Amino acid sequence: MLTPKCRTNEYKTLKVTVQADNVLRSSTPPVLNEVNMLKHLGSATLNQDEADKIALKHLRLAEEILEIDNPITGGRHYCIVSQPQGNSVRVLQEEFPGGILPRLIVKAIAHQLLIGLNWLHACAHVVHTDILPQNILISIDTDSIGLKEVEERESKNPSVPIITKDTNGTVSGVVYKSRPTRFEVAGPPVLTDFGQMRFVGADGEFNDWWMPDLYRAPEILLQLPWSCPVDMWSVGIMILELMEGRNLFDPMDHEHRQYVYPLAMAQYIAYLGPPSPKLMGKSPILSKYFDGDGEYIGEAPIPKTSLEDFATTISCEKEKKLFLRFIRRMLTWDPDERATTNEIFTDPWLALPPEEMPGCFGVYGEPEAGTGS
Repeated sequence: MLTPKCRTNEYKTLKVTVQADNVLRSSTPPVLNEVNMLKHLGSATLNQDEADKIALKHLRLAEEILEIDNPITGGRHYCIVSQPQGNSVRVLQEEFPGGILPRLIVKAIAHQLLIGLNWLHACAHVVHTDILPQNILISIDTDSIGLKEVEERESKNPSVPIITKDTNGTVSGVVYKSRPTRFEVAGPPVLTDFGQMRFVGADGEFNDWWMPDLYRAPEILLQLPWSCPVDMWSVGIMILELMEGRNLFDPMDHEHRQYVYPLAMAQYIAYLGPPSPKLMGKSPILSKYFDGDGEYIGEAPIPKTSLEDFATTISCEKEKKLFLRFIRRMLTWDPDERATTNEIFTDPWLALPPEEMPGCFGVYGEPEAGTGS
C-alpha cells in the first residue's frame, strides 16, 4: 500500500500483515518470521561500509516496523514501512512475448541480485530460500510522477474495499485491491519477501522439506542437509525461466495440484545426470531409485532431454557454451560443488559484452552504430 508521508513530503509503502489461520499453529509463522528477519537485517546494517551500501540497494529492508490494532477482530497486525518499489520481475515478464526477457536485462538482474544475495549470506548469515521472479521488484525513483499519479487516482476514485470473512462467517478484515502501476524499467532489482528466510545458526544447516516446488534444490529432494547454496540453485533456475519463459522443472500432477516426487527425481536426472556415488551413499531415499550397480530403477521414465535442448534463445554457439557453463555452476546435485555468490559474480558469461551476444536486446533490436546501448 502506497502512502504519502506528509511531514517529509515522501512516499512510503506500508505492508500490513495478516496471519492466516492455517499457519497459526506453526512454530514460526511466516509473518512473524519476516518481522524477526527484518529486525535482524536492520541490526546487521549497523556500521556498514561502502560495499554494504551498494549491496543494500538490492534488498527491501524495513525503515520501521509498527504494531497496529484491528478494530474488527480485536487482534493486532505488524505494519512494515519501506521504500516504494516498482513492479516485480514477474510482471515485467508479461511485457514481453512468451515471457522471454532480453538477455541483457536478465544479465543485469542476475548480476545485481548476486550483490544483495552475497551480503545476505556473508554479512547477515541468512538464507532467503524463496528467490522467484515475483519476489524481485524493480526499483523506481521515489520522486517520479508515477507515484503522484497513483495518489491522485486514489483521491479522485477511491478503491472499493473488500470485506473478508473467516470460516465461521465472522468479518476478519478489509482488503483494498492494488492499483495497476506502470513505471519505466530503470532501477536496479530489489529482493523482497523474507517470510521464508532462515537464520544460519551454529551448525549452518537445515534438514526439513522446504522451498517452492518448481525451485526446490536437489539436496532437499535427497533429504540431505541444506543451507545457503539453495539460493544459488534458485538463481540458476530463475535465470533459465527468464531466458526461456518457462520453468526447467515441472514435477506436478496439475489435475490434483500435487507434487510428484518420482517425476521430480526423473526430471532432475535428465538435466543433471545421476547423483554422484558420494550423494547416493548419504541420501536415505536414493536406494528407491538406483540399484546396487547405480542403475536407475525409478517408476517415472527419465525424459530424453538436456540443458542444451532447453536453452533455445541463444543462437550464438560461443555464447550458448558460456551460458550453459554458467548455469551448470549453479545447478549441481552436490551443494558443495555449487558456485558461491563470490565465485559466480565474475563468470565469463556475465562479463560477456553485448557485441558478442547477437540478439541480446530482444524485441528492441540491436542499437544503431553510434547510439550506444
